[in-house]
Amino acid sequence: MLAAAALVAAAPAQAHPHMWIDGEAVLRFDGQGRLEALRERWQFDEMFVAYTTQGLADKKGQLSPATLDRMAREWMGALGEPISHYFTRVAVDGKVVAYAAPRDAKVEWDAKRKTMALVFTLPLQQPVAPGATGVDIDIIDPTYFVAYDFSTAGAVAMDRAPAGCRADYRPPKPLDAALVQQLAAIPADQPDLPEELFAVTKGLTHRIRLTCP
Repeated sequence: MLAAAALVAAAPAQAHPHMWIDGEAVLRFDGQGRLEALRERWQFDEMFVAYTTQGLADKKGQLSPATLDRMAREWMGALGEPISHYFTRVAVDGKVVAYAAPRDAKVEWDAKRKTMALVFTLPLQQPVAPGATGVDIDIIDPTYFVAYDFSTAGAVAMDRAPAGCRADYRPPKPLDAALVQQLAAIPADQPDLPEELFAVTKGLTHRIRLTCP
């Protein structure tokens, strides 16, 4: 079973993608001007939130701290599997950088607005100095179970970055109408994409290129 499917086991059955996330990413630097961690925030779509919280909220629409903690633990456990690895890859000169254990994971719940987000920090095992060659941060679910959106103003930011550093965001190329129809035609009980479609969706990468002088 896909790690993504485990993450969103409560999601309603529908065509690919099964859920939508408005993403935010903060690139955090240490005192030596090196990239040391990524702080991500994933806000889930309304339909996923409705299914996830069904029967869990009290009469005032609140979710208990214990419930939110359990969600965070379960989702981070699923995301930590090798097939997904938090849907986030950091690479320097094409070489993937390893993470330390994630920290500060939590689920944010707004009972009034009925919004929910997963927030977590991915520390790097060894901080890296971007330099002029840069660091590539890719966020993607190649199975297209999850569709990300980082188009909101301020969705990509830096924390304590040295002067002159840039974090340039490049969205994936939009899918054409024919491919969208093919994805929509995949049965809801089929989590895996056909090989020819997987070859396309694995290129739907949200890339952040970090460079410093």
